[in-house]
Amino acid sequence: MITLEQITELIEHRRTIKPIDAGGEPNYLDKSIPQQTLEQLLENANWAPTHGLTEPWRFTIFQDDARGNLASKLSQTYTQHLLPADFSQAKHDKLIGYAKHTSAAIALGMQRHVGKIPVEEEVIAVACAVQNLHLAATAAQLGGFWSTSPIYDLPEMRDYFGFAGSEDRCLGIFYLGYPKNQWPTRKRTTPGDITKKTNWRN
Repeated sequence: MITLEQITELIEHRRTIKPIDAGGEPNYLDKSIPQQTLEQLLENANWAPTHGLTEPWRFTIFQDDARGNLASKLSQTYTQHLLPADFSQAKHDKLIGYAKHTSAAIALGMQRHVGKIPVEEEVIAVACAVQNLHLAATAAQLGGFWSTSPIYDLPEMRDYFGFAGSEDRCLGIFYLGYPKNQWPTRKRTTPGDITKKTNWRN
């Protein structure tokens, strides 16, 4: 049986590690993730709580040459859907850098079950699955980053990812890779500060 101390250690060890740093340099090693590891991460994601057992999460994985295809699609979509006044070269390059310098990119889909479960509960279920995925990635010594750019949920991107239902959504892309640098130190408040966010009623 897993102890409270063990799960606490894993949760506190989890970090967001982006595929590239602020200067555009890779944060991940040029190293592929074994298929067995990816499959185990997704199995762990599948154990997330889900109201009505709808299991709304859907995943589309990009590896190897597909990462370049994803980068091209993101570049094209970002450029076509933003007005010139809103276009940011820095944001554009960051989106492309994420896709190019990741070991695996996982598009996160929510398959809607209309009339059965409220949409916000489906979104929450997918978020729980992503947390499972991220914790499992941490245990596998993988860096992870949940990117949530609005362009991922545009109709043409949903279609590209295979989330084709009229009320399906793309809730982001989860990037994975073996960290190139030291594991980041924590930046959260100290455990004792949780008392400031908690209202106890006895």
